[in-house]
Amino acid sequence: QREEDADLAKKEQCEADRATDTREAILLSRAMDELSDTITADKATIAALTKEIEAKSQTVADIEEDLKQAKEMREKESAEWKASDADDKAAKELVISAKGVLANFYQENGLMLAQKAKGGAKRQQPFVSTAGEAPPPPPATWEAPYGGATDEQA
Repeated sequence: QREEDADLAKKEQCEADRATDTREAILLSRAMDELSDTITADKATIAALTKEIEAKSQTVADIEEDLKQAKEMREKESAEWKASDADDKAAKELVISAKGVLANFYQENGLMLAQKAKGGAKRQQPFVSTAGEAPPPPPATWEAPYGGATDEQA
């Protein structure tokens, strides 16, 4: 009887150990499955982020190329402007010098530097209206009646 009781106790202990080990194996198996799923999801996330990084790196490269071209264009246009500005300043100095030479010429020869209308006619002043008064008649535009297009060839 004692041996039978010992065997029964050992059997119950073995079954309890086996049930505990089986439960532990099931829990560990589920944990491994969950971790495998997490690893798979993380790999997919890494792949998506890698593609995004590549796309953004390409965008940065494109922007840097555009910036390089814009800087080159700006430097070229700046050089052209500087040359044009120097030409403008030189032309201004030339006009000032020519004006001085002409003024000296006219002064030394007792001439007047003035522009007059044809036939010594006075220049017409612009019209200034007065409230309540009718405007003056328009100026004459033709001295002779219109003769048509006589100089044109058919």
